[in-house]
Amino acid sequence: MSTGREGGGGFPSTVTTSTTTKVTPLIWFDSSYLYTRAGSLKAAAVILDLIAFISASVGYCSSCASVTFFNLIAMLGFWSSLVLLSLYLFHVIEKLYNINWLLAEFVFTGVWCVVYLVASLTILTNGGVYAAASFFGFIAAAVYGYDSFLKYHAYQDGEIAQGERTVQVAGGSSQA
Repeated sequence: MSTGREGGGGFPSTVTTSTTTKVTPLIWFDSSYLYTRAGSLKAAAVILDLIAFISASVGYCSSCASVTFFNLIAMLGFWSSLVLLSLYLFHVIEKLYNINWLLAEFVFTGVWCVVYLVASLTILTNGGVYAAASFFGFIAAAVYGYDSFLKYHAYQDGEIAQGERTVQVAGGSSQA
């Protein structure tokens, strides 16, 4: 009768897993990050945040609560994304690889997606020029949501935010 296990005497096989993390401990500027998917998404978020802020600021009701809330969200997103983009461009994230950046960015981008959706819906009710700001807010929410999706899958796969991590699995020998 076959139990579906390999090895003699009903013992499971042993598997040896080796994880190697390769990072550069130097801080240096690398513009090639902008050409990656993650870098392009961060740059797009920065640009969309700025355009959304400018669009909402030129309206006639700049003291309305919904416009103030939208501008707060746009500027907080702008500065947070710009700081993260700078940390990646200068490989500071790679130097601090022990921090779980993917999980932190997953939470940040997920929260920002939801908050941007709420802010865009509230400013949309003002109409006029605020419809344009709302449009850019919805696009920014989509960018943050997609980035959150990618960060979640990278986190689930055990990747690190910047640098290289390789996992080698060797096995097949059985215990007696």
